[in-house]
Amino acid sequence: MRRVVAVDARVRAGLWALSLLLVLAGPTQVIGAGASDDDDNGTGAKFSPQAAATFNGRCTACHTYGNGIKVGPDLKGVTERRKRAWLLKFIHGSSGVIQSGDPTATALFAQFKQQRMPDWVDLSDQQINDILDYIAIGGPDIRPADERNAATATAAETENGRRLFYGERQTKYGAQACVTCHSVRGAGLRGGSLGPDLTGVYLRYQDPALTLFLRHSCFSWQTQLPQEHYLTAKESFALKAFLRTSAMPAGQNSNAAGNLSLQKEVRSDGK
Repeated sequence: MRRVVAVDARVRAGLWALSLLLVLAGPTQVIGAGASDDDDNGTGAKFSPQAAATFNGRCTACHTYGNGIKVGPDLKGVTERRKRAWLLKFIHGSSGVIQSGDPTATALFAQFKQQRMPDWVDLSDQQINDILDYIAIGGPDIRPADERNAATATAAETENGRRLFYGERQTKYGAQACVTCHSVRGAGLRGGSLGPDLTGVYLRYQDPALTLFLRHSCFSWQTQLPQEHYLTAKESFALKAFLRTSAMPAGQNSNAAGNLSLQKEVRSDGK
């Protein structure tokens, strides 16, 4: 009995050491990420992530997109209502445009009770154009690919998630494979033991919470990997789909289960 316990302890120690070695060494002999992995929305529309971040961080403080007047005018359709050159000048320095007597600027100033838009002098012409492009394609209405409910995943997307989980496919930005520290049912000796088993994580936390979790790096000490470059939205969705499949009871057909439970899941998370 003591010999069995000793062997088991050595096996566990060996697996722990192997997991740590994989963390330090990084993935090897895996398929590289494709260029299409960076297309992070499901519509095929291309826009600058920085433009989206700036819009959400600055513009939404005073404007809505399609929901009417807030502090300033609704920005939906603004690129059709105003010429691009005028918008560039106004965003850079609304105060100067108003003082120049521009009829559109002075009318807006009067309409909105003389509340002037800040002069965004720190933004370049390119940055402003990117924001305007984002507005023009309806960017604020586009949901990132990782916000799709995992029950809608195709077999190919789920398989891609499995390959990412086990490190058979490298992530675009070089994030460590989940199996480095975690395991799921059926992983066998490939599963890591540094972190918890993830077999039931999808059922415990459900789609929205898991989506938010996968947007942040698990390794706070992995300083060479910027937070904004952890997983692409498509990678995150694929992993979420695989974790959902892993949570299904053994022998249960995940596609059939997905069809039966999709309405329930959509009602529970609103998507």
